[in-house]
Amino acid sequence: MSIEKIEDLYVTHARFILNYLVKMGCSKENAEDIVQNTFSKAIELMIHLEVDNVKAWLFKVSLNQYYDLYRKNKRFPKVTVEDENFLASFVDEEDGEFRLLQKEHAATISDTLEQLKPAAKNLLLLKYEMDMSYEEISQVLNIKVETIRTSLYRARNEFKEKWRNHHERTE
Repeated sequence: MSIEKIEDLYVTHARFILNYLVKMGCSKENAEDIVQNTFSKAIELMIHLEVDNVKAWLFKVSLNQYYDLYRKNKRFPKVTVEDENFLASFVDEEDGEFRLLQKEHAATISDTLEQLKPAAKNLLLLKYEMDMSYEEISQVLNIKVETIRTSLYRARNEFKEKWRNHHERTE
């Protein structure tokens, strides 16, 4: 693989990987370092490696580096919902009260995601925040597509249950 192709991959996938790492709880600075290390590893190894799905390979390398950092720091990651991106999909006007309610809603979603098992949280983020297909998730996590479908179904149900419990407590 040529250096030009790796540069193209960086342009297309670096922001995607960075955003995912931040959503998983990685600080922006650490996420930037992980992306940089991932692409330096790509430059180092991909010239000699033949990879079928480069996006999945880059994603997997980034995730492994994040898990290594996580184990090193022994911290539980905090999932964040990016306010600008999240709100932009819902807000058409600059209504202050509406924006405040949306921020509270985003915080509730983050809190509910934090209550899930890490695997369930990861699947939901990959599917709904990162907008990946079942096949892409399967390639990234090296799990069968049917297993992804089943696990996502269970994760959605677990999320719904925790969401309902949260709303019952607040009402």
